[in-house]
Amino acid sequence: MLLGIAGVVAYRMTTPEERKRFYAFAYARSLDFLVDLKAAANRPRPDYDAFRDELRARMRFAAAFVLMLFGAGAISNPETLMAWGASLGIRTTNGEWWRLVTSTFVHSGLLHVLVDLAVLIQLGLILERLVGRLTLAAVYLSAGIFDGLINVSSRPVVVTVSASGAIFGLYGLLLAALFWQTFHGWRRRPAADAQEITTYADAQEADAQAYSDEYAQAQQADAQVVASNDLRIPPIAMRRLAIGGVVFILYSTFSGHATTAEFMGLLVGMMYGVIFARRASECVPKTRTVAYAMGATAALAGIAAFVIGSIADVKPELARVLDLEKSTAAEYRMELDGLKKGRVTAEALARLAEGHIVSEFQEADARLKALSNVPAEHQPALADAREYVRLRSASWAARGMTIRRSYAKQPQKPEGADDTAWRIQLQEKFRSDSAARARAEGAERESLEALQRVARFLTEKHA
Repeated sequence: MLLGIAGVVAYRMTTPEERKRFYAFAYARSLDFLVDLKAAANRPRPDYDAFRDELRARMRFAAAFVLMLFGAGAISNPETLMAWGASLGIRTTNGEWWRLVTSTFVHSGLLHVLVDLAVLIQLGLILERLVGRLTLAAVYLSAGIFDGLINVSSRPVVVTVSASGAIFGLYGLLLAALFWQTFHGWRRRPAADAQEITTYADAQEADAQAYSDEYAQAQQADAQVVASNDLRIPPIAMRRLAIGGVVFILYSTFSGHATTAEFMGLLVGMMYGVIFARRASECVPKTRTVAYAMGATAALAGIAAFVIGSIADVKPELARVLDLEKSTAAEYRMELDGLKKGRVTAEALARLAEGHIVSEFQEADARLKALSNVPAEHQPALADAREYVRLRSASWAARGMTIRRSYAKQPQKPEGADDTAWRIQLQEKFRSDSAARARAEGAERESLEALQRVARFLTEKHA
């Protein structure tokens, strides 16, 4: 607003000729600014250019990290993600452990793919040539696998991907490399200072003609050899990596990809970096050493998977409970129709309800009871299913007893019995039969309410 007011005042206080000269001046300055900006962008940076040349000298083709990008899924639908190889605890821990690996290449959406792609290009161009493609792949996979293990343990009913955790592992490797670079620079500084003092003292005492042209060229060649064997990340590259890291962390935080699992990936990358980035400025880690580290990581992952165990998937058993209600109800209706037509006796129908049907519900209850390591999100549905089985079993037993009483032969009044006493006896029997029928109907009603809760759980969007 203040700028707008100032602009209006300036416009009113100047003549058309003055405004025309000002516009021409501003236009010329804008062109000069753009030219200077382009020149600054193209200005040679000796330290950064030398760093990039050394990276190219170590490895000419950086293709491994590019191959990692082609396994990404771009649709956030859980079913699609699972088809691409995302992880789901109740499936991963039940014979699909390979999802811990495939989920490291899966992304939850297009923006997720683009952000990870940009970060991988920036990190991969440096790390792959700094520590080697094998170390880069080991860190990426190891961090992603441990990210997946944390997700399986803490969120077993949520479809998760581990691409962000794998990239956090690469950042952990980078942090470790920068730490070792700083540490080595700190160790070399006292020696460099002492050498500079000695060189200065010798230079004062020695004659300037003592240094021949041949000796100077040899010293320069030695310095180039030392520089070629000492690959250090220059400050300008650090700044660019820091900007990319901030953007990646902000996106991960707001998109839900910066959880405990991702920071476990960061820790795994740092552990690899502590071991392999120590001599990264001098040479690439040996293949055998990286293989040993990968073997140790695989052993730790196996131990963690054993501790997690098999996480129960209650959905198949809950679906069987729904099918059991349909099958037993249909079987009972068919036999009841036979009773009405005289093909089946009441005793046979009662035995069906009390015996066969109740035994099926007892077997279902045994299967539900045997489920262990059930996720907390599924325990209420499992409790509803067991409540349904218990009440429905009781209702079928009560129904069988009611059938026997309803179709039993009516007792005859004994000769000489008192009419009042006989009526009281019949009333007691009627009340007893009515109470038994009411208990059966009440248990059936409560059981069906519990079954409806189970059905809602299965139809809702649960992982």
